[in-house]
Amino acid sequence: MSRPVVVGVDVGTTSVKAVVVDDTWHVRGQAGEEYPTRYVGATGAEQDPDDWWRATASCVSAALSDAGVASSDVAAVGVSSQAPTVVLLDSDGRPLGPALVWLDRRGQSECARRAGDTDRIVELTGNRPDSYYAAPKLAWLLRENPGLATRAAAMVMANGYVVHRLTGVVSADTTHTGLSLLNDLDAGDWSTELAELWGVPRRWLPPVWEPTAVVGTVRPEAASVTGLAAGTPVIAGLVDGAAASVEAGVVAHGDVCEMTGQSTVVNAAVEVAAARASTGALSVMPYPIPGHHLVFGAMVATGGILRWFRDELTEDSTGDTYAALDALAGTAPLGSGGLVMLPYFLGERSPIWDSDARGAFVGLSLSTSRADLVRAILEGTAYGLAHNLDEMTALNLRPSTLRVVGGGSRGRTWNQIKADVTGVPVEVPAESLGAPVGTALVAAAGVGLLTDLVEVARARYAVGERYEPDPARHAAYRRRYQIYRELYPSLAKVHQMLAELR
Repeated sequence: MSRPVVVGVDVGTTSVKAVVVDDTWHVRGQAGEEYPTRYVGATGAEQDPDDWWRATASCVSAALSDAGVASSDVAAVGVSSQAPTVVLLDSDGRPLGPALVWLDRRGQSECARRAGDTDRIVELTGNRPDSYYAAPKLAWLLRENPGLATRAAAMVMANGYVVHRLTGVVSADTTHTGLSLLNDLDAGDWSTELAELWGVPRRWLPPVWEPTAVVGTVRPEAASVTGLAAGTPVIAGLVDGAAASVEAGVVAHGDVCEMTGQSTVVNAAVEVAAARASTGALSVMPYPIPGHHLVFGAMVATGGILRWFRDELTEDSTGDTYAALDALAGTAPLGSGGLVMLPYFLGERSPIWDSDARGAFVGLSLSTSRADLVRAILEGTAYGLAHNLDEMTALNLRPSTLRVVGGGSRGRTWNQIKADVTGVPVEVPAESLGAPVGTALVAAAGVGLLTDLVEVARARYAVGERYEPDPARHAAYRRRYQIYRELYPSLAKVHQMLAELR
């Protein structure tokens, strides 16, 4: 008799990844497919929701083939995603325009208009107003296109759109609503008060489910393109950072992991009663581990800067892989020949929350090498990580080890730099595929294939590689980190002046 499997899908910022996980919680098959982001002006970022669906269908089919399992063996499907990325649907469930990606900062003026309501927004949501979140994006859309108020029937996040294409059901999960500024964190549901404050029609907001809840089953038309069986249960899903944290075994108060792809998010599991102490520099959202929220610091661009360097500053990007760039950085000296990089290439989330901030390489000279530039990118993003960890330290959340997952965890030079900059040992899990695996585990919990998500997440976590901080290098980096911390306040006025010109 065949053994059951679960499928986990992650709709990331740059690609969809799908995995097939068996009932011993090992990955049997996997697939991935990239898609583009369209940058609009200085602050806009959009994607085609149907790109997510096409990539999902292709990746699920390929992962099932890679695993060598029959569609009838699939017990459940889960979808996680980049967040908060919003899509407006018409009454037939079709997108009314491109999705506004979490990177999109065009709603910052909507936050400024509601500055007087900041305390109430924080009181209800646990998060400060910023265009990173969903509500300012929706408010901006309505201001730019007033007709959407009557034309749109529903708002969904990125995973909600894929779940809708799979099942025909319009839904939201608690982790995504936690990043909306439209939610009541304590109630775990939408807030009518905040919907009115942001001018978002309440009828747009779909039913909210726990991440493990089965919201529907695979429709025949979705089955025909994904290779799944019609009738397969589909769970509500969750935010990619939360899913990656589950895969990394972050299940108890104070457990911390870092996920680097396009961006870097450093997540800490925090008991619900203590989570609101993070209000300010860090963010908070619900977490599928009972009794806990996820407190996190989030940078906008880290791996994305490395990709920019590869694509824009290299004549032949096809031969310049991330592994090659990581190795090249390893040939440059500590401190990158006197360079310090600010990683604010698309503004920044935590801990500075400044949409006008921009990146900078400071210390360039005619002796600066290509290797210095790449190492400066790795060091600058590690300084940003240290800045967020400093904020966690203020909440007594300083980790004894830092678990790293996502594509960035494959960079050996980068991992050692993170350890040396932060002074915290860095661990790479033995099996580290990130969000799609965590999503598969949550799906398994949703259909009762596993009875204790905490136990399974903790038991399957194993250390693959460990990077110890070198005391001498850490001391050298601390001096450079202080320079990094001085740069942003020194350049903030310049960033604002440049923003006015843009």
